[in-house]
Amino acid sequence: MLKKLKIGAVVVLVLGLLTGGYLGAAHLSGGSYYSFGLPLGGDRGALRRISTSFLEDVQFKDFKKAASYHRPELQDTVDIPFLLERLFMQKPELIDITRSEIMFVDVDSSGLRARLRCQVNILDLVQNKPRKQQFMLFFHRDTLESDWYMELESSLRTLDADQTKEH
Repeated sequence: MLKKLKIGAVVVLVLGLLTGGYLGAAHLSGGSYYSFGLPLGGDRGALRRISTSFLEDVQFKDFKKAASYHRPELQDTVDIPFLLERLFMQKPELIDITRSEIMFVDVDSSGLRARLRCQVNILDLVQNKPRKQQFMLFFHRDTLESDWYMELESSLRTLDADQTKEH
């Protein structure tokens, strides 16, 4: 009986160490490893989760929810369908996003700016051709304790040239 108890304790200890090691690696990877729904990875993990949710909203054409990742004062003015058309060179209703992946997350030294490279597999419904497209998502926050907000609007809009500068 004592021998079975020792074997059981060793098995539990080994499983605990393996689980702890895996979850530690998931945290240190910035959330790039599957973490069983646990909020691991610090800021990088949070940005991965936000971006994954955003891409899912875009995949299911929930543009109001997709705009909610911007600053609250901008959410009503963000034109997600227009931005997607600029990005994919096709009207949003004519593309089918079949898969999305976060390639990397990069947070600057201040901890206030971040960028993510995303890759999506899409099916162009007009030409009936699949293709892959990569793009960057940019995030900012005011303080280290603030929420992250996407700046898709500013990165995909055509800006007017500054007339006070030479071109």
